[in-house]
Amino acid sequence: MRMLEDEVFCFILALFHKIMPHVDMLFNHLQKRNIDSVFIAGITQRFTHSIQAIRDSVPSLVEDEEYRGPVQEPPLKKRRAMGEETQQHLAIEVCDTIMSHAKERFSFTNHLISATLLQGDLFPQHSRKFPDSALGTTVDAYPMLDKARLKTELSLIYENEDFQGCSGALALFQVVMENNLQDTFTETVSLLKILITTPMTTAESERCFSTLKRIQTFLRNTMAQDRLTRDIPDFNTRVIERFATQKDRRAKFLYK
Repeated sequence: MRMLEDEVFCFILALFHKIMPHVDMLFNHLQKRNIDSVFIAGITQRFTHSIQAIRDSVPSLVEDEEYRGPVQEPPLKKRRAMGEETQQHLAIEVCDTIMSHAKERFSFTNHLISATLLQGDLFPQHSRKFPDSALGTTVDAYPMLDKARLKTELSLIYENEDFQGCSGALALFQVVMENNLQDTFTETVSLLKILITTPMTTAESERCFSTLKRIQTFLRNTMAQDRLTRDIPDFNTRVIERFATQKDRRAKFLYK
């Protein structure tokens, strides 16, 4: 309750009260399955315009008595912890940072389009009408892929009911690997490897391994790295030797 009586806290709270609805709206739009580059560019532009409008309204927000917190009783001569000019500068900096990161984050969005090629719930739709536009965007983004072969492989996947139950790229990748189909769907596997290792701001990322959870686990672990390996002086050498001696590798790492 004491924080709600703090003038600076109330101002920052009011600022983010204006910002967060636009963040939520952007996030919800990016969860949609049927997205394309034009759609992403449009919602990103609307988001930055909204934040710019908030930035332009900062002076009036600073002067608004409603966002200065409740009027406090004595001491009457209590000085403000942060002046209006400082508040205004801080709010503008927050808005500029958000817009800068949004533009940088969505400067490359082709991987979001590529993900739609491998969403299981879209396979029936893709089998009726192949997503040539998404395929073209994918090959432009990743020119190492063979477009003709990838289209053939995807067409086979779309028509196979066994693949339609896959919820996303990671699930499809697991099915392909478990059934030893990586040599049959070489280009699809290459695309899958790219997608499951690329951070995405879509629902697809929720089905991949959570980087945030890995970081949180690491931070909660109080055992330092030196404690983990100090009892194994030749740790790196043993790891390399074990890697080299594993069977079924295309490259040979051991020579007599």
